Amino acid sequence: MNYKAFSLSNLGKVRPNNEDSFLATETEGIFMVADGMGGHKAGEVASNLTREIISQRLVAHPSSDPMDQQLREVFLDANAKVRVKAAEEHDCEGMGCTCAVLALKENEFFLAHVGDSRIYLFRKSTLKQVTRDHSYVEELFIRGLITEEEKVEHPYKHQITRFIGCSNKLEVDITSGPLLNGDVFMLCTDGLTEEVPAPKLEEIFARNLDPKETANALLNEALNNGGHDNVTVLVVRVVGKKTSFFKKILGW
Repeated sequence: MNYKAFSLSNLGKVRPNNEDSFLATETEGIFMVADGMGGHKAGEVASNLTREIISQRLVAHPSSDPMDQQLREVFLDANAKVRVKAAEEHDCEGMGCTCAVLALKENEFFLAHVGDSRIYLFRKSTLKQVTRDHSYVEELFIRGLITEEEKVEHPYKHQITRFIGCSNKLEVDITSGPLLNGDVFMLCTDGLTEEVPAPKLEEIFARNLDPKETANALLNEALNNGGHDNVTVLVVRVVGKKTSFFKKILGW
């Protein structure tokens, strides 16, 4: 498959610094967003460190191990290194970050995430959230204790239950599935989804714009609705299968 991607990260209208980070490599098919948390600029340190580790392990020096194993190991590696740095440097105490990674390999996609940074898939005119938030409110919803509508204004909606740096043992959600021509993925931090409701997200994707136009439309919508947090959005479109010369010319 071939991929076309575009990413944007914006400070927003309230925050003094941008604690989000992202990675987009069309050739290798590795994409990531992370949202830092912690005092001063510690969140920025955590998200940037996580990006560097993912870039080194999955892009610069990938192994031959199965992709799901690589993803789990790189998350655990990032978790360990973030915790070490947080323990060694006073200004980094308590830092961490959410993280969502999309890996596209031949005819498959792989997703790995912790926290509330999300991945969506737009397929056959329908937008679907394909990650589930690791948050206190989401757990209440899963148990049937609150409704979808009650999640929006819940006082603890920002309480994350799982993130890089949270504990020595990190559980990473990893899923995979078939990749189809025309699929469009979106990775984003909660600065987007807190400002743009799901129906509006789907409306923007239904315009069938290219990744750059889609990302810009999403960012503008988030900023117009307040931009209360950093906003990072990464849009990836599957544009076609790689075809060999012999298959193209001779039909092999």
